Amino acid sequence: MARARLGPAAALVHRSPDQAAACEENRLTRGRQVTASGRPALAIAELLDYLKRRPDEIDAVAVVHNEDQTDWAHDPRAVPVDGHIAHATYAFHASPFDSALVLVCEVHRARGWTAWQFSKDGSPRVVGEAVGDFPLARIYGQLTEALGFQPTRDEHLVEALARAGTDSERHLADLITLSDEGVRVSSSFSDEMRRAARHSPQSPKDVAASVQRRLGECLARLLERLAALQPAPAALCLSGGLFFNTSFTTVAATCGAFEHVYVPPHPGRNGTAVGAGLVAAPGARLATVASPYLGPAYDDQSIKETLENCKLSFDLQREDRLMDEVLRALSRGRLVGWFHGRLEWGPRALGHRSVLADPFATHTLDNLNGFLKRRPAHRSYGVSVPLARIHELFEGPPASPFMQYDYRPRDLERFRTILPPGVETLRVHTVDETEPRFLRLLELWGDKMGSPVLVNTSFNSFHEPLVCSPRDAIRVFYGTGLDLLALEDFIVRK
Repeated sequence: MARARLGPAAALVHRSPDQAAACEENRLTRGRQVTASGRPALAIAELLDYLKRRPDEIDAVAVVHNEDQTDWAHDPRAVPVDGHIAHATYAFHASPFDSALVLVCEVHRARGWTAWQFSKDGSPRVVGEAVGDFPLARIYGQLTEALGFQPTRDEHLVEALARAGTDSERHLADLITLSDEGVRVSSSFSDEMRRAARHSPQSPKDVAASVQRRLGECLARLLERLAALQPAPAALCLSGGLFFNTSFTTVAATCGAFEHVYVPPHPGRNGTAVGAGLVAAPGARLATVASPYLGPAYDDQSIKETLENCKLSFDLQREDRLMDEVLRALSRGRLVGWFHGRLEWGPRALGHRSVLADPFATHTLDNLNGFLKRRPAHRSYGVSVPLARIHELFEGPPASPFMQYDYRPRDLERFRTILPPGVETLRVHTVDETEPRFLRLLELWGDKMGSPVLVNTSFNSFHEPLVCSPRDAIRVFYGTGLDLLALEDFIVRK
């Protein structure tokens, strides 16, 4: 179990057979900004039901804690697990590497980071103690607060501002300095940020852009110092709240310090639920923990019962007819809710609980920001593309299966329909044969429209988390500006 700003999360890790499942509590309570306390009881019950297990089959309860949080449940099966080792364990065992350096960056350590050397054949060991202080996540939290947002909750809003800004506030970035001892911040940092942000509507974007650029430089320096350790590590795994930010993960993947870089599907605090389970069950080294799809799934019968209970009209359409209907709606500029398979485990929709749209339709950005998400006009959206076509269309890292990296379109003007003014990069989700249905949809869309790219944003209502169940999807469909719902093999229309 892990507790974060949005409440706890649960993961069930099985030694044998090869099973794992994970879910955040708020996906079931439906409260995005409401922090629940205590055990993630709903998530545990949902996952046990999905895996067809009983509560008395749980051998150990791993509970993530910090130095200032030791109030884990009074349970004889409880195993307290340090948050950073849970982060690191999850990131490494989800990765494809036999050995790697694992870097964890978040706000729960004064120096801002820890690093571990992991191998499949031995115990992890802490490394890099002499490298210095790099409290990058904490500094980003200071920036978040100075710009009028809530730290540890709204950093994604600052990231969006930075994406739309220009690097014109370098004198503010210079308040962050780098030395042999690490990163230091001027005592006037927050005040200067507030003062600069008040100048014009554009100023917060430019402040965010300049400071984020400087913190990216600091991250690159930290990675260079870690890469110089002996024996020199070739592979890097990243975890911690800082790496929700795709600007920083892209810096790590492209700065050249490490030959191979891996970011797990859920690098945030709730992702440690899986790592804690692996620590408590050391024999469980499961390939499934690498999946971004660890939540529950729903079969046709349960979906049909829900649709009938809601007194809705619907069509059951198998593969070809369902694809045709979805493609027809998308080609007419419609917004489509796409619900398939197991719920995503992590911060982003990856083709299982997604809203899809034509990126080249004239009004797509306005429809998404104005009628679906109610977001400011500077907010942009990620896209999905077949892995085989990624470098034909975008400049960036080799692959981004969890939408964890930023890319620049090779034909920037063509993508202006979904890029707000000043924005030149966007998150990209690469899709391969491991997701055959979504890959086929993208390829058919490319055959139909000339480019296999679709806008892919999270399937949720205003101020809510990603939908989990068919009932959630139906409620969001009828309560927002969505035009068509593809619910597994069922089509629902308005």
